[in-house]
Amino acid sequence: MKLRLILSAIITLVTLSAFGADKTPIQIPKAVLDRHNASCPEFSSEQGKYMTKEVYTLPKGEYSQSLKSLYILGCELFAYNSMEKAYIVDSYGDIANVVVAEVVFDKSITATSDLMGTSFDQASLMLSTYSKGRGMGDCGSSAAYQYDANYQNFFLLEARLKNNCDGDMESQWPVVYSK
Repeated sequence: MKLRLILSAIITLVTLSAFGADKTPIQIPKAVLDRHNASCPEFSSEQGKYMTKEVYTLPKGEYSQSLKSLYILGCELFAYNSMEKAYIVDSYGDIANVVVAEVVFDKSITATSDLMGTSFDQASLMLSTYSKGRGMGDCGSSAAYQYDANYQNFFLLEARLKNNCDGDMESQWPVVYSK
């Protein structure tokens, strides 16, 4: 009986490890959670069972010598897209919503805090977004943003848009903005 319990515990641990169970849960400051819950009341929760939770350390800038943290939290989940919100928190607890330039389908540029399919690369300080126009991924938009520690902001480097959902998934989406 003891052997069966031990084997069951080992199998459970291996299974949880294989599916990426968090070993150390991310601690999100209450002020960030409160702001996020106000922005995304339908999807976010303190339990955060299905909420994307990522935190990164951002570098000090020339004008600001305090470290900052970037929180990326899930807001909505669609059939083949997700929307996140991001927040920069300084060492004093001050919170700033991440707002980026977005090229929309008429090729105008707007400001948004709704980030679709967000990922962040700590090494390059690059924030990326990706939104499919439909499930097969033959149309949609993507963008790349570079974090600038001096301005404490993300700047648009490149935007790609493909309006025509034509079944062609092999070709790259056209660049509509490049810095």
